Amino acid sequence: MVSSFLRCIVFSCSIIFSRLSLAFTPCPLLGPVFPEFALDTNSEVLGSALDDLTEAFDTLVKDGNGSHGDVHPNTTSFSLSLFSTNQGDAADTPFLFKYHYTAPSLKSSPNAAHDVDKDSIYRIGGLTKVFTVWSILIETGDRIWNEPVTKYVPELAKAAKCLDAKQDPVSYVNWEDVTIGQLASHLAGIAREYGVGDLSEQTDHLEYGLPPLSASEVPGCNLDSLCGRAAEFFSHFSQQPPVALPGTTPIYSNAEFQILGYAIESITGKSFESVLQDHILGPLGMEKTSLSTPANSSSAVIPVDEETSGWSTQYGGEAPAISMFSSITDLSIAGKAILASTLLSQSQTNRWLKPTIHTSNPANSIGYPWVIYSGGNYPNTSMVDVYTALSDVGLYSSYIGLVPDFNVGFTILAADSVSSPDLNAHADIIADMALPALMKIAVLQADASFGGVYASSRLNSTITVSADSLPGLFIDTFISNGTDFRQVLATFNGIDEADALRLFFKTEMSLLIMERGTCVSWMDIDSFKYDGASLDQFIFELDKNGNALSVEIPALRVELERGD
Repeated sequence: MVSSFLRCIVFSCSIIFSRLSLAFTPCPLLGPVFPEFALDTNSEVLGSALDDLTEAFDTLVKDGNGSHGDVHPNTTSFSLSLFSTNQGDAADTPFLFKYHYTAPSLKSSPNAAHDVDKDSIYRIGGLTKVFTVWSILIETGDRIWNEPVTKYVPELAKAAKCLDAKQDPVSYVNWEDVTIGQLASHLAGIAREYGVGDLSEQTDHLEYGLPPLSASEVPGCNLDSLCGRAAEFFSHFSQQPPVALPGTTPIYSNAEFQILGYAIESITGKSFESVLQDHILGPLGMEKTSLSTPANSSSAVIPVDEETSGWSTQYGGEAPAISMFSSITDLSIAGKAILASTLLSQSQTNRWLKPTIHTSNPANSIGYPWVIYSGGNYPNTSMVDVYTALSDVGLYSSYIGLVPDFNVGFTILAADSVSSPDLNAHADIIADMALPALMKIAVLQADASFGGVYASSRLNSTITVSADSLPGLFIDTFISNGTDFRQVLATFNGIDEADALRLFFKTEMSLLIMERGTCVSWMDIDSFKYDGASLDQFIFELDKNGNALSVEIPALRVELERGD
């Protein structure tokens, strides 16, 4: 039995075979390939990376351009942060790194003549969608995803009965086929919104060759005349044709989240704003975050005036999609709460941080409501998924990214006096500087915690473990009862010689033959067993500092002690 100060960790053994004529390619399972690592800001690797990050942003705002793209330092002010839930001092505060830049145009603005800082409040627009989904998960869990929206929004149930969508699927949405989960993951196939942004609002629309409209034909909902729920919004929106059939392709839509907001109100009997405050903002102490325009604008970032900037814009029913305000401190707190499952169970978080559908770009997928970017330097490193939400509204842009494999994240908030700024250069700099450093830290700590020779005191059984630049831990030697067990495993797979044997951090095991020309490790998990135990299961016993003391290999009925 493991004593109270010890714990166990399970690794998968990915047995990677390749013919000598084939190049070696690692193929770990999806997810972290190393155990959780500690992050200390005074460590050499992390400290150096953060210094380089500061220097990179200093250069960016000085030059206004670079390999990551152009920015506009004369007009764009921004704040950004990196945060972590790993052990170490990096998790002691809301963020482990911050950077602020105040543009000359903001310094001269009569509405916000101050330098931006960690408490500066920006409008975060579409990041609101994350909080809307989070609120649903806290209230009901994801069991609601497959339920029809008509169950919770009676106006759409009525529309489904009145409009013959089955007979005319081109003109009308069949609301009975639309689920809550499809709304939350941009898969409902419905219109982007109704009225807001319609070109008929422009006085010169006829000059563009658009046909004239009578007063009754102009959409009744816009930013100057917000629609109420039943009598106005649904009576108009239910007449909108579908953009795509439900569940077929991701289509960005603010209306999806407006409808989700109404569903939340039906479920809870409270306003969406109250649910947001009670479920998330209050429990996490996010005092600089709100759905409505903050009453106190002393911390506000307003690049021009409130109206022109979009600070005072009211979105009415669309608020659950696009209305929120926040700071990098509060968003860092929120990001850490998601990564640490502070308000949800771990199993619920695991399901939330997963894709629901691909886009036509193989590097991008969609989640609830995440835009997921697959990064990493594959095949030399494992794939690293970054769960993001990004938005521009008025003269504001916002970006949040979570990296579950490393338990880290970032947030970028910006405002510009001319147009909403592009934040891709900022995000790319963070990725290029931070991810390699995190991978290096993971390798160094894995080698220190698990590397070495493990041996039996009663049998001729040993393994030698180390870490290199590739994913996972490398098993240099593996002897079981005097037999080269690496060769045994190769023989089981019909391979003459095993090129490599690697351990990947996982709760299940993987056995992988790389001669197939594709990465199929998930298909080979638990393939070989002996007396019901997997040949590819390794259970490491750790001390309170996370250092391995021994490894148990259940199939071989042996426990090997780690040498000094």
